[in-house]
Amino acid sequence: MNETADIANNIPAIVLLSMWWAFLSTLDMLLTPREPDKADRIAAKPADGDEQATPDDPGLREFRKLDPEFNAETFLRGAERAYEAVLQAYAAGDLATLRPLLSTEVLETFAEACAERIARQETLELTFIGIESAEIVGAATTAEAMEITVLLRAHVVSAELSATGDVLRGDPLAVMMTTDLWTFSRPMPAGGAEWRIVATDEG
Repeated sequence: MNETADIANNIPAIVLLSMWWAFLSTLDMLLTPREPDKADRIAAKPADGDEQATPDDPGLREFRKLDPEFNAETFLRGAERAYEAVLQAYAAGDLATLRPLLSTEVLETFAEACAERIARQETLELTFIGIESAEIVGAATTAEAMEITVLLRAHVVSAELSATGDVLRGDPLAVMMTTDLWTFSRPMPAGGAEWRIVATDEG
């Protein structure tokens, strides 16, 4: 009975002690700065190859000095439309559509490829599904021109067929992702000049 009474008498003290330690632990957690864990650090680090020009990029700042009306988002929407138009025109061998969009050198390359395809009696069937993303990855200004490099990704269905209809490349039933680095340029001074594609490369 005495032991039971002693335990009962000590319960308030035990409860108070437990509450005090809980308070100290909570205070320690609040006052100690949390170091980011590994997962947080990985998530915060950009993936290799995904760096892109930001609004504070020196190249874009220079663009805005030369052309106060330059807007990166508006430019990217135009780049997306040009990308779709060029892919479809190239597949159709439509040089009239390609001519105002491409530099002389790029147009010659595209025209030669189209001519070779026609000579082989091959056709390129392409269905443009839609743009996945468009990112500015480089911007530069020279005395002659302003240039922007864009990483473009899109979903398409593409297949190159022989004269007899056999599939030579691609798949007419599968959606694939294209990844391309295209450089757009317009001459200096900036006012009113149209952007043209001066280089194309696979991303």
